[in-house]
Amino acid sequence: MAYTPSMQCCLGCLMLLGPRTVLFALFLAGDWLARAYETNFWPFLGFLFLPWTTLAYAYAQNEGDGLQGPYLVLWVVALLTDLFFTRQSGSKDSEARVKMTQFVRTKRDARAVDAKVIDIDRED
Repeated sequence: MAYTPSMQCCLGCLMLLGPRTVLFALFLAGDWLARAYETNFWPFLGFLFLPWTTLAYAYAQNEGDGLQGPYLVLWVVALLTDLFFTRQSGSKDSEARVKMTQFVRTKRDARAVDAKVIDIDRED
């Protein structure tokens, strides 16, 4: 099934909702992902972990001759974008750890175990 310019425009508009939406739509709509990947395993992992990179690779395989020239640059930019967003979500977790540590330090006889605060009742 060939993608017409109007279908490409619709997919571009879906990109505004996020890359996972586009990956899901492409998986349901046709064989565009199947032509880029041999199995559905890699697009599924890409859907979970690196959606922009998965789309860039599929685009390079379908529209170009693989990861060469400008398609390689596009793939690298997509990979850096995925890594940047992964790093941003990880920094929120580290902020929570810092707050937990400050809370534990303010409580007397408390310690953190697996991100849970446990109060120790001393028997006097």
